[in-house]
Amino acid sequence: MTVCETLGRGLLSCLSCQDFKPETTGTILKPEKQNIRYYIKLLYPYIKDDVGLLLFGLFAMLFTSALYLVDPLILALIVDKSIPAGDMGLTFRYAGMFIAVVLASGLVSYLQIVLLSRLGIKVITKFKGRVFNHLLKLPVEWFNKRPVGELISRVESDSERVKVLFSGHTISVVSDVLFFIGVFIVLFIRDWQVTAWITLPLILGGAGYFFLIRYLAKYYRQIREKHAVITANITDYVQGMQMVQALNRQHKVIDFLRKSSDDKYKLETRTGFTEYGSQSFVHFLYFAVLIVIVIYLSAPKIIAGTATLGTLIVFIQYIYRLVWPLLQLSEHVMQIQRSFVSLRRILDLTELTTEDEIFTGTELPVFEQEIRFENVWFAYQDEDWVLQDVSFTLPKGKKVALVGSSGSGKTTTVNLLCGFYPLNRGRITIDGKPLDEMDFRAWRRKIGLILQDIYLFPGSILENVRVYNDLISEAKVQQAIDIVQLHDLIEKQEDGLHSVLAERGQNVSQGEKQLISFARALAFDAELIIMDEATASIDPQTEARIQRGMDKVFEGRTALVVAHRLTSVLDADEILFFEDGKIIGRGTHQDLMQSLPQYKHLVELQMPGGEAKDV
Repeated sequence: MTVCETLGRGLLSCLSCQDFKPETTGTILKPEKQNIRYYIKLLYPYIKDDVGLLLFGLFAMLFTSALYLVDPLILALIVDKSIPAGDMGLTFRYAGMFIAVVLASGLVSYLQIVLLSRLGIKVITKFKGRVFNHLLKLPVEWFNKRPVGELISRVESDSERVKVLFSGHTISVVSDVLFFIGVFIVLFIRDWQVTAWITLPLILGGAGYFFLIRYLAKYYRQIREKHAVITANITDYVQGMQMVQALNRQHKVIDFLRKSSDDKYKLETRTGFTEYGSQSFVHFLYFAVLIVIVIYLSAPKIIAGTATLGTLIVFIQYIYRLVWPLLQLSEHVMQIQRSFVSLRRILDLTELTTEDEIFTGTELPVFEQEIRFENVWFAYQDEDWVLQDVSFTLPKGKKVALVGSSGSGKTTTVNLLCGFYPLNRGRITIDGKPLDEMDFRAWRRKIGLILQDIYLFPGSILENVRVYNDLISEAKVQQAIDIVQLHDLIEKQEDGLHSVLAERGQNVSQGEKQLISFARALAFDAELIIMDEATASIDPQTEARIQRGMDKVFEGRTALVVAHRLTSVLDADEILFFEDGKIIGRGTHQDLMQSLPQYKHLVELQMPGGEAKDV
């Protein structure tokens, strides 16, 4: 078993250690300035394989825009020519042309929507793949600092919003702009004076929308951030629902969620009121004011015979057709703006430093002699030292135990040996070669990490033991199951090894989860077994079963055991006693009983009268 495959919250970064390469402590590298050209260049790799679909969308956009300009002109011809001439044949021909234009426009628009939707789905699938692939390369430390719900919101919800950039919204922006240009050309030809009068309100309305969009952009980002907070809270409460119900804290949970939801509701309401209120004002401006202007200026000309009724129809039709595209243009631009906000949030993830950039060693590790900690100092933040001048040796094939009170530095020592964090001072060597010079993925493949909180993946018992590695045969998994004495679990399952586990392994006991984790270590032929409080939360009977199989698990392997229960480490070749980040005593169980009062006191607490109990 690789170290990554039992990592719990860090599991997403570890499904395949060959592909696993995480970030630094959360540093975000942001380009100084990004514009649309920057984003287009960034997103081009996702659409280059589907340029044909994009080009068809552009062609369909130009075609439908042109057709959308034609049918009002056909109506004008009917009013100005065929009806005054009393030529019903000509009227029917114009009517046929009108129907053909409408049908062709509808058909091409339909094809445009279908194909661009297909393009959007393909592109966003690739995009999500890249984002999630980058998440797989981020350090475990980063995952420990981020709520699960926030990550779900970014990867799923924000990615879906980015899909707008590859949908009809983006094409519609260009289409609407071209339609506006075409309308002005036609209207200018029909009557340049009336066109000049309606140009000013259109320019003012467009400028107003431009500033409105810029003003609302920051609120869209805040709404997305608040949405992520709500998602994170809901995820946490659902995962802890058993405890919420046991302590009758449902009302508190509701209060917390209501408060975060109210914050989002108020912000979204203000933003929506501003957006749609402005649209209503523009709707009134264009429908009322512009049509009044057109009629006021055109009516005298029609009466005088210098303009036709068809020209008035063209103006009114185009004004109606200008209003909705303008409102849609605003909406589409706002949607695109929101998409860029989501894109920025996602890119913040993809710009995080990966483990490949932190741990740059390339040498393949060879563990034949010993592991050494040499004057190791480490702090998670600044100089708040968790480990201070820690030195010890773990010889090949030996069992070394780390004991001490919670927070004394034992788990941190394990994390450093697994290569989850870079050292502040000192070094760790494998057969005399520094760990930071080695390929960290190759080193982790030598480690079997068995934690107190075991994560079980969706799927069968078989897949949970071999963690989707098909190179590990079912026979080898069965052999590992036999060694850790997990027969009872397998025999009571209807489908044996192929029985599907419930979410997070809720249909197996804590002890059975631990036995599965032991089987993982054996199935993956780990050279170094690391147990971090692995027996702290299981019952004495299950612990006894584990102890009986422990000699077989450790046979031919090196073991580093972190334990509160001293019964699992009494036979260790060396016990290191940690206190306040320092090793204050070392030796066998008998040595420490005689030389270290703190250790003797711990033993007396756990084993009065020879019976072990929890600290």
